[in-house]
Amino acid sequence: MGEDYAKLAGLTAEEDLNETTKESIKKRLPWLLILLFMGMGVSSVVGIFETVVAVLPIVMCFQSLILDMAGNVGTQSLAVTIRVLMDENLTGKEKLHLVFKEMKVGFLNGMILGVMAFVFIGIYACTLKGNPTAHAFLISGCVGFALMLSMVISSMVGTMVPMFFHKIKVDPAVASGPLITTVNDLVAVVTYYGLVWLLLIEMLHLA
Repeated sequence: MGEDYAKLAGLTAEEDLNETTKESIKKRLPWLLILLFMGMGVSSVVGIFETVVAVLPIVMCFQSLILDMAGNVGTQSLAVTIRVLMDENLTGKEKLHLVFKEMKVGFLNGMILGVMAFVFIGIYACTLKGNPTAHAFLISGCVGFALMLSMVISSMVGTMVPMFFHKIKVDPAVASGPLITTVNDLVAVVTYYGLVWLLLIEMLHLA
């Protein structure tokens, strides 16, 4: 279990207090280099939505909320899936059931948190940012909906990515952890800014 926990952090094995700095760097640096370039890709996607932020600057305030929650949900699903995949006799039907179960959990948790985000962000945007009430709650509604959707997708990604690596005989504990973090960032950014552009700018013309 200790070894698998280390692998989820992108390490090749469990680190020891007596391990040299050079050995620790050799374990961590390859994954960090991969994630650096993947992170640049995520930043490039954010740049595509530059016009969205320009016309509705307030939405930038909630980007980290969406990204963090998507990452948290993906990590939870990943941990569950890694444990389930320890059973080598797992059938395809059981794997499919796990995917849908995790998506259902993501949806229900996302719905609860989305409603909370709708209420509290609406109050924040109205009282502290001085937006008209209707305007504030339209923005918070979009944030809440994006939060729910990104949590559902992240649950699916957090379950299917380790299954894919397990299928191709790559240790899912090694490959999944760092990868899912960045993939979920990409999913969350596209979901959030895509919905802001579609719902708030194109349909409701809030800009």
